[in-house]
Amino acid sequence: MSRDEFFGTIKGVIVITLAMMAGGYTLTTIMLVFTDFKDAGLHYALSTIFPVILTPIGTFPLLVMAHRLRIMKNELEALLRLDGLTELPNRRAFFELAEKAFRREGTVTMMMIDIDHFKQVNDTYGHDIGDRVLRSVAQSIQHIVGATGGSGVKFAARIGGEEFATLVEGLNPETAGRLANDLVEQIARLPVSGDGQMLSVTVSIGVAHRRAGDTPSVVMRAADNACYRAKRLGRNQWRDADADADADAAPAVAVQSAA
Repeated sequence: MSRDEFFGTIKGVIVITLAMMAGGYTLTTIMLVFTDFKDAGLHYALSTIFPVILTPIGTFPLLVMAHRLRIMKNELEALLRLDGLTELPNRRAFFELAEKAFRREGTVTMMMIDIDHFKQVNDTYGHDIGDRVLRSVAQSIQHIVGATGGSGVKFAARIGGEEFATLVEGLNPETAGRLANDLVEQIARLPVSGDGQMLSVTVSIGVAHRRAGDTPSVVMRAADNACYRAKRLGRNQWRDADADADADAAPAVAVQSAA
């Protein structure tokens, strides 16, 4: 038990002891008023002595046990929000943190990161190597996102299978693009070995930015669509949802002008 935990428990024992003493004094006073109660001084003394002696003996172990149960409860709740393989927050934790971020003002950028051809890695090298790839990619994402600029919240999570997500506050589109590019390039250089040979691990990334009225799910869906576009265009690259929307609109305008 730590020093703070010990003194917190002692404080609880003192509070309960004082409450027991107050109850004893109150009961003694009522008995004096409404009954033919003798030896008031003795009973007031007993109302002091018994709580002082017996309450710490009875309550200290219970308070210690209650404190440890609270710790266990907090640890279990933390585990429910943690991905056991990569030790990143899981999907549930990601959206809980995202909801808090979306209640604040400022820019919010979300990214969907998908490992390319991950099923082929599992089928060729086995799930042990696949797990190694997941852990390596997770650590790389966490390190790169943690080192990026911005004064707001930034975190990464594994949201399922070979899919990861990030949320960073305070990035403009240009800085967000540099972050996505760093993720693509540095993950492609990861030293992951399998069956005595180095594996080529790449990712496709979709980037999306919050707009007024957007929810985390809306932005995540936009990032997911951009990620699929990156895969369709050849993988090992990133796409921005807003830039893609502008690019899709541009050909229609050009054709119309040519006509």
